[in-house]
Amino acid sequence: MTMEASAEPVLEQADGQVAAKPVRRRIRPRDVRWIRAAAELAGTFLICAVIYLSYSFGQLVMGQPSVVLPVLGTALTYLVVTAMLGGVSGGHFNPAVTVAAMFTSQISMVDGLIYIVAQVIGAIGAGALAVALIPVSKSVPDRTWLMFSVNGFSGGSPAAATLGQQHIAFGAPMAIVVELIGCMIVVAAAITTLRSDGRARRNHALYTGLAYGVGVLVTYPITCSGLNPARSTGIAIFAQSKHMAVSPISQLWLFWICPLLAASLVALVIIVTSIITDNMAMHAMGIATDAQPVAQAQTHADAFAATGAQTQDQSAQANPAPVQNTAADAADAADTAAPADTTAQAVDVSALSDTDAGQDADAGKQADGGQDEVAPVDAGTIPDLQVEPLHTASENEEGDEEPKDKPTEG
Repeated sequence: MTMEASAEPVLEQADGQVAAKPVRRRIRPRDVRWIRAAAELAGTFLICAVIYLSYSFGQLVMGQPSVVLPVLGTALTYLVVTAMLGGVSGGHFNPAVTVAAMFTSQISMVDGLIYIVAQVIGAIGAGALAVALIPVSKSVPDRTWLMFSVNGFSGGSPAAATLGQQHIAFGAPMAIVVELIGCMIVVAAAITTLRSDGRARRNHALYTGLAYGVGVLVTYPITCSGLNPARSTGIAIFAQSKHMAVSPISQLWLFWICPLLAASLVALVIIVTSIITDNMAMHAMGIATDAQPVAQAQTHADAFAATGAQTQDQSAQANPAPVQNTAADAADAADTAAPADTTAQAVDVSALSDTDAGQDADAGKQADGGQDEVAPVDAGTIPDLQVEPLHTASENEEGDEEPKDKPTEG
């Protein structure tokens, strides 16, 4: 069930072109506060009406009181009504559930108070309807019908007549214990099946119905199964003037204190559990955060080492190490280059006469200058070869004459 808000006006530019399209926003029933409150009122009215009538009529028609009919009737009633209206309001229908939801921040304080008022009004309406539908006669007065639907303990307990014959009664301590246990089961099942924003989960109706069935099974013989302050209030108001064995209003305090106390205990357990879980998660996150820089540093170091090794391999492939010539290779290179220079120098010297000895030095200088000019060509042919200085004519002649001075072998 959804409603649509009115469309916003279409914006137009000066030239007549459409600047924005109409925007339609869906409004769900849950988004409206008074609709949620109305769902709580209607749901509580239906639940309480079925409980009042089934407890009263069922026990008298069957002739012998039994706990089976209250257990099945209560469980099925809460299950069906919660499945019908739980998607709108969250399916509380119980002030104790609403109080627990307020403590756990699943519903705001204002909405919670509105829910409680709506629930009490719905239960009062159901009580008025039940009292109006009860057939009354002199042999079967009002109190006979209402004794099985009004909550009470001791003289107001459903088993008071049976236990009174043995001079036994369920007092307030026993009523407090069983109501606390039953209410804790109901509230825990309802709260744990609600989302953090108060919306009901898919299993909310099923778990709620089962929890109420277990609660009635525990509490019905002793207190006629309160478990819900609104349910206890709605019938007590109209049964007050029906001459009951015990005044229902005088015992109503127990059926408000026990559910609210159970709601507080359940909310406290949920809050403490949430805090412990969050602290453990933060601790684990802190350990992971402390270990992350170490892992990142190790990763960066490994990546840097791998990059350095790869760079060295690439540089080794791009710039191979120069091959060093051995002494023999160097000597061969010198011997290969020297004769060409010596021959050229010898030709130049032999062309000169003895009278031009004074010009020999100038010619040598000019030859050196010419050699400097030709050097780039030779350098272009042999890049790494260094030309040794030319020998003068006198050194060449001395070198030629040395073998002549040696004695000849006979």
